[in-house]
Amino acid sequence: MIFVSGTINIDPAHAAAFASDITALFPTVRGEPGCLQYALHLEDAATGRFNVVERWADDAALVVHLKQPWIAAFYGKYIAHVQAMDMHVYDVAGVRDLPQV
Repeated sequence: MIFVSGTINIDPAHAAAFASDITALFPTVRGEPGCLQYALHLEDAATGRFNVVERWADDAALVVHLKQPWIAAFYGKYIAHVQAMDMHVYDVAGVRDLPQV
């Protein structure tokens, strides 16, 4: 299993439209083979900062996702408005419960 996590900063003038359009894609993306979790949310409207958390079965599933026509169209619409992106893939070796406190 892999996690994709990070932030995307969108020109604040386009952040509301970005949020609306990505929310509309959630059902399609979440239905893709290998998608275990897919969430983006607006952290700061003033800066257009979005948090991204994705969980995929493996790299192959993520690559297929990134090649989907709806993802290409979405990126094509917003790439000119991306001001910064800090995204990383994290390999998960195992899963455990939260520690007891």
